[in-house]
Amino acid sequence: MGVKNNKTFCPAQEAFKILANKWSLMIIKELSGENLRFNRIKKKIEGISSRELSKRLEVLEEIGAVDRNIISIKPIMVEYSLTPAGKELTEAIEILHNWTVKNKKNIANF
Repeated sequence: MGVKNNKTFCPAQEAFKILANKWSLMIIKELSGENLRFNRIKKKIEGISSRELSKRLEVLEEIGAVDRNIISIKPIMVEYSLTPAGKELTEAIEILHNWTVKNKKNIANF
């Protein structure tokens, strides 16, 4: 932990701000198995709008978890994949998932 603008700064808390969005976790989950094009991600994640998917992919790209790869110019085709940092993030998410399952009776009331 450090100090940022005279407030206590916790890097993990900054990451949770991004990952707390349910769509971010679902996108990372879908990309953990394979590289996917936009419409394929949208089909795999029930209920996400095109606008929200675009916004979440942009955020995940900005933090270095997702790569946007142009694979064809005419017609333009874009494929999304996890970066090495994104793959590392999936490992951390899995650890958190396992902890939650193990301790679900303790956290069920929160």
